[in-house]
Amino acid sequence: MKKAFIFTFFSIFSFQIFAQTLSPNAKISLLTVSPGAELYSTFGHSAYRIKDPLQGLDVVFNYGAFDFRTQGFYIKFLRGTLPYQISGNYFENEITGWTQEQRYVTEQVLNLSQAQKQGVYDFLQTNYLPENREYAYKFFYDNCSTRLRDVLKKVCKDSLTFSKTLHADSSYRQWIDIYARKNEKLWADFGMDLAIGEPSDEITGANGAMFLPDNLSDAFDNAKIQKDSTWQPLVLAKIELNRGMMPVIVKEKELITPNMFFWTFFFLVLGFTIYQFKKTKNSFIFDKIFFTIAGIFGWFIFLLWFFTDHGVTENNLNIIWTYPLLFPIALLLKKQNSRSWLSKHFLAYGIILVLFLICWKFFPQEINYSLIPVVLALAVRAFYVWWRLRKKLTSF
Repeated sequence: MKKAFIFTFFSIFSFQIFAQTLSPNAKISLLTVSPGAELYSTFGHSAYRIKDPLQGLDVVFNYGAFDFRTQGFYIKFLRGTLPYQISGNYFENEITGWTQEQRYVTEQVLNLSQAQKQGVYDFLQTNYLPENREYAYKFFYDNCSTRLRDVLKKVCKDSLTFSKTLHADSSYRQWIDIYARKNEKLWADFGMDLAIGEPSDEITGANGAMFLPDNLSDAFDNAKIQKDSTWQPLVLAKIELNRGMMPVIVKEKELITPNMFFWTFFFLVLGFTIYQFKKTKNSFIFDKIFFTIAGIFGWFIFLLWFFTDHGVTENNLNIIWTYPLLFPIALLLKKQNSRSWLSKHFLAYGIILVLFLICWKFFPQEINYSLIPVVLALAVRAFYVWWRLRKKLTSF
């Protein structure tokens, strides 16, 4: 999903070449591409294949392409305003690329009438016109998979029905967790959990769950379509296209997981704090660095919340423990300072962190459990700073 197709001469074909009527031998298939090694391919990819031997046609339509040449590309990408596009390519080019990336491709041939096949093809061609090609990508709600679902719904209307219970009970965040962990991308999962807010904890329902390519494939397997006054399976055949071309892929596990790293970090911080308590003179160098980093993450969450258009980064309760004003307040920690207000500030911050941990399970947003040792470490240092400032025993 969210595959970063780079627009090259080979990936944009002439629209007019394929503007034609499909023959009765034409087939339309859903292609589901397995996750790849790159971060952008963690959740896989979906595409439509249009094959018509009589017309010499075998092409793939993909949603989720973007052009690196877009003016202000990086700013627009970070803000969620980068225009995405539908792209087209020859099937042989696509299957070769996916195979080189060691990504399995599964094809589901769809049980469509001639009119429905033509309708899907015409819709994709119209969408591919330069004036219609761009759209506002949304990670959960408008991506490479949901677009394919919506195309089929618009063409088939009431003659198509999807299961209303399949994959209906999980939230968007939980689906991300499942796929990231299944593909050994625990750090990616941690990063996404940190960046996305409360909208991610909405239950997807069966329809929303199709934002993931594998779930879309499952939904097609369980869908029914009305033909000749009878309800029939939507999928006629399911084919593994390139599995025999590749060796067995062994996923490499991350040697150091977020849990391992942050719990180790917490115990080191705890040991360091106990050691400092026994000394009469200490510096605040570590605290300056630690709280500054937390504050910078807080500003990052703040910017994602209020200054981007991703649709899933607002209402992020992680801003409580990251607390943007830690940066620059942490830089004020030194020997000669207004100890009174600083002391009260870090006492209040430590209490808030403790309350944050106590209320963890009651938040409307699911917080990544790997953050528990991080919040604990921040609380330990906040109380330490409060105690040192109160006792006036610090030195720079």
